[in-house]
Amino acid sequence: MLHPISKITTLAVAAPLAGAMLFAAPATAASTSPAAASAASTTSAASTASAASAASAASTASAASTASTASAASTASAASAAKKADDPFSVFAVKGTAPKKVRPGGKITYSLKATNTGPYESKAGEYYVVVYAPKGVDVGGKWSYYGPKKSQCVSDGPIAVCAVDKTMKVGDSVSFTFRMNVKKNAKGTLKSTLGVLAYDVPNGAENLSREELERLGVKSWLYGKQYSTRVVR
Repeated sequence: MLHPISKITTLAVAAPLAGAMLFAAPATAASTSPAAASAASTTSAASTASAASAASAASTASAASTASTASAASTASAASAAKKADDPFSVFAVKGTAPKKVRPGGKITYSLKATNTGPYESKAGEYYVVVYAPKGVDVGGKWSYYGPKKSQCVSDGPIAVCAVDKTMKVGDSVSFTFRMNVKKNAKGTLKSTLGVLAYDVPNGAENLSREELERLGVKSWLYGKQYSTRVVR
């Protein structure tokens, strides 16, 4: 099916031919009378000029429409490219668990499984498993974790951050379990976030630490879910 603009262009080209054919018969029939022939010739010329003028206007309109469409297409293409450039390198799907209830001074256990859904692989140093713990959970004290080989976790304020020496190809997963202490003065509802912090690391910056990536303002994405645990006495 032709695009509407293509149809307009086709009509503009056919218009002069239709006008010439339309006025050919009257010009031949009027040949027995010079005056009539002259009038017919004048009418034919005027009609041809009119057709040409209409064709020119149609052609101009078609060109303007084509230019307008091209401009719109160019704008849409630029917007699409900008959106694509703004998309993350790797998107992680996160599944986690946390207990519904805990007691003050007791233990709280979190589990997390993160899967790289693409579109690109994520190398070691480009993603970190994180736990954002509430005030009622002691991240600065003793806590333990279980994860893949060659993984290392540290506390950074109220956050537990884990680095994994593994390239996460599209479809690969990584799992962690954390066991932390609930503070004795904890109360109410403990809201924790489990997830993955991923960086869009540019070429040449693969060996930079997380702190350096943050300092340089490298774009990062947090893929996580929040879990609520009620403190009971």
